[in-house]
Amino acid sequence: AMSWRVSNRFTIYHERGMYALSPTVTRTPAGDLLVTFQRAPYSRHPHHEHPLFDVIACRSSDEGQTWSGPHLVTSDPRGGVMDRGVHALPDGSLFLHASCNELVPAEDTAHGNRWISRPGKPFWVRSTDDGHTWSDPVRFPPLPDAVWGAPAQHSGVSRSGLLAMPDGRLLLPSKATDKPDGTFPCFGMLRVSHDMGQTWDYGGRIAEDAIAHFSEPTIHRTPRGRILVLFRCHPGALGQDILRRQGFDQPAAQDPQFVGRFLALVHSDDEGKTWSDWRPTMVHGSPGHMLGLKDGRIFLTVGTRWEGQRGYILRVLDPEGTYLDTAPEWIIAADGNSPDCGYPWSVQLNDGRVLVAFWHHYPDDHRGIAGAIVEEVG
Repeated sequence: AMSWRVSNRFTIYHERGMYALSPTVTRTPAGDLLVTFQRAPYSRHPHHEHPLFDVIACRSSDEGQTWSGPHLVTSDPRGGVMDRGVHALPDGSLFLHASCNELVPAEDTAHGNRWISRPGKPFWVRSTDDGHTWSDPVRFPPLPDAVWGAPAQHSGVSRSGLLAMPDGRLLLPSKATDKPDGTFPCFGMLRVSHDMGQTWDYGGRIAEDAIAHFSEPTIHRTPRGRILVLFRCHPGALGQDILRRQGFDQPAAQDPQFVGRFLALVHSDDEGKTWSDWRPTMVHGSPGHMLGLKDGRIFLTVGTRWEGQRGYILRVLDPEGTYLDTAPEWIIAADGNSPDCGYPWSVQLNDGRVLVAFWHHYPDDHRGIAGAIVEEVG
């Protein structure tokens, strides 16, 4: 039987005094590998909504063997970037979408020195020169059925995949809430572009539940044309019942990070017009990332944060994703210093191996961006 193993593990970015997380890795039109992440000053504690987060990139021109130093990609003039996706589009451009936080005065006085960081309004930027320079931020349009900006943590843009359809449309799944106070649960929804990301229409809600919360989706189109979307799901009060039905009984399965985090699946068989009901999968952890391999199989990674498994795991699925729940699981990293880690994103190398970028909590208490090259053996 074939199995998967880590052939090489390395650091892409790890700097004293800086806090770096949530990587993406993208093959640029010219063939380089571009890793982006968000970065802010280090402050001992996790701060995922830091108002000083900007987007930094490191580049490799030799299939991940060596990496450039960090350079600025973009920042939000109103505050800090919260999370993002970066995608190579069919027109040869690179497209980056980001949610963010805005920094506003805490008091209505001249020269006041107290500030509040609160959820902001999402934006996109584009590069037409292989990721060396980027356009100024453009805000996405508000959604007709959701809170726009504060107090909602996301307004229809998050860390996610983006799917370029054969008909030229771009499908961008995400999360939003219609609760005026911005509280969970969020519903899963879709933005659609007909002009390579210059303008965005609303594709409606695609995953919704009165209790379960959906966020941070990954999207993939199978060879037969089925669109799969795997959302990060927080099942809330449904978690223990789902766990019982699934039959997990190992000690780790009682860790809240296991019970309360799994991937939920929806699919469309009509090019994204209508969607199945959501269902929990057997893949625990979050968020997930799907990469279509050259041979058609789906390389699915998912971040894991429970005791003894702080890193991420891998499943390699048949091209249609039929055996998602029963595909063997391979541990790729498990040695994070705390649950503040994970978030894998992968790209296939020219030799067929796969490079996975992930966020790692190092023994020196700093968070940085690590990489692993994974290969099939047997």
